[in-house]
Amino acid sequence: MSRFAISSWSLDGLLQSGVPLTDIPKQCAQHNIHTLELCHFHLLSTDAAYLRVLRQALEDAGVGVSKLLIDTGDITAPDPVQRSGDVQLIKGWIDVAASLGAKEVRIDAGHQPPTPEVTQRSAQGLRLCADYAAGYELRTVTENWHTTAQEATTLLHILELCEGRVGLCADTGNAEATPDKYGTLAQLFPHASSVHFKARYKAAGEIQMDDVERCGRLLQHAKFGGVITLIYAEKENEWKGIEQLRRAVEPHL
Repeated sequence: MSRFAISSWSLDGLLQSGVPLTDIPKQCAQHNIHTLELCHFHLLSTDAAYLRVLRQALEDAGVGVSKLLIDTGDITAPDPVQRSGDVQLIKGWIDVAASLGAKEVRIDAGHQPPTPEVTQRSAQGLRLCADYAAGYELRTVTENWHTTAQEATTLLHILELCEGRVGLCADTGNAEATPDKYGTLAQLFPHASSVHFKARYKAAGEIQMDDVERCGRLLQHAKFGGVITLIYAEKENEWKGIEQLRRAVEPHL
């Protein structure tokens, strides 16, 4: 079994061009990808009938959903009414994740600049969602993404406040938003249960191998043994780009 997964975001161009999401599992299997992360906004419906069709397509292709990426809501919103509503919105997507047979949900840690109060709100919201997801035997993870949790020190403190109920997906591309990408990843990788791997590219479309190698060394140092989700952000030649990224990353794991 391949160690690699992809996110539906890596095929966003295909999906936007009209390829139905229900066709994606078969394409994944044809490229020896048997683990898929689904962005919530790529689902055309949350109706039970549509979810059954999508789950059947996944099962027929032998592709599992490792995560539903829930990219909505702000659990750190200043307004308590909005926060409560956003938590309920996220819980609705946790229901969807369970219907699809996902193993995990990824929830944003928040969109507000980090302060002690904001980090407490973030941890509280994550714990609420994690407790709800646990009722489905779903694991909850968060990510170094958006304003509240971009910096490693803040994110790790939030995870500490979650008391083991929330795991970490470390994203190499999102670490670019910090002053020290590799220092950030060095802090996060030892705590990560999953990784989103995004490459840097030269102007001609070639992968910057020095970046791949440096990230690979950090993964090795952290003894990371999980699945790596390949994230390809361009909107054309998606499978070619994914295969190029896999070939670049594989020797450095």
